[in-house]
Amino acid sequence: MRNLNLNTSFKHHIIVAVVIAIWLYLFLVLIAPFDTSDLSFPIRLQILPPYGFIAFVGYTVLVLVQNWFFKKKNHWNLTYEIIFILLFNVIVLLGSFAYYKTDIINGNYSFTKFTFQVYYPIFFIILPILLFLRWWLNKKATLENPSKVVLRGANKLDVLNIHLKDLVCISSADNYVEVSYLENGALRKKLLRITLKEIQPQEPSLIKVHRSHLINPLHFIAWKNSNILLLTQMEVPISKTNKKEILALENSPLKPSTSSQTL
Repeated sequence: MRNLNLNTSFKHHIIVAVVIAIWLYLFLVLIAPFDTSDLSFPIRLQILPPYGFIAFVGYTVLVLVQNWFFKKKNHWNLTYEIIFILLFNVIVLLGSFAYYKTDIINGNYSFTKFTFQVYYPIFFIILPILLFLRWWLNKKATLENPSKVVLRGANKLDVLNIHLKDLVCISSADNYVEVSYLENGALRKKLLRITLKEIQPQEPSLIKVHRSHLINPLHFIAWKNSNILLLTQMEVPISKTNKKEILALENSPLKPSTSSQTL
């Protein structure tokens, strides 16, 4: 499944949580849906804020879990995003019903009736706002730093922050990978404790040319011969299987020009 961008800024997600909480509170107070319409306006102002607070706490707690999970897995996809929304829904539902049954509200609906007649009609109004805000945050993070690559190994200190244009190649080295990148025009190398298979989802634009090598197509220069690629300040082998798959692509960045050697 295709990876999604994820904004892991807790500060940004706090803003989302506040917007959702305030919107929910104002909706309940001003629109007064369902049995809240029987309450006077001053009473609604006093007893309805906890619903917004429940949504705020539920979202912020899930963001902490989200960031922990992302750090562990090093990627985020549509399945994880759907699970996040479903968990948020469950947390807010259970918290809201628990508050609804307290002596403050003293609601008389059963859990089933509350869920389908009260909670979900309101939740489906909030849902588009939540989806839009998360989409906007993730897009904003991408636009702010579109070419930044963060490569993470298994250890907490195994982190390499570089620009995509400086990343040349990632090669397998037993239980490590060797990252080749440019720093002030010179080729540098850094070892990260992670396998090549595990690190590949962290930067989907890299191309697998060999079971031991991922390359950045931005640094492809030419074919040295039918089995070796010339990259910036280095060269790597290409396997027959990967070569066939890459050259079969309509817009393959490794397709030789008419002036290149016949492959």
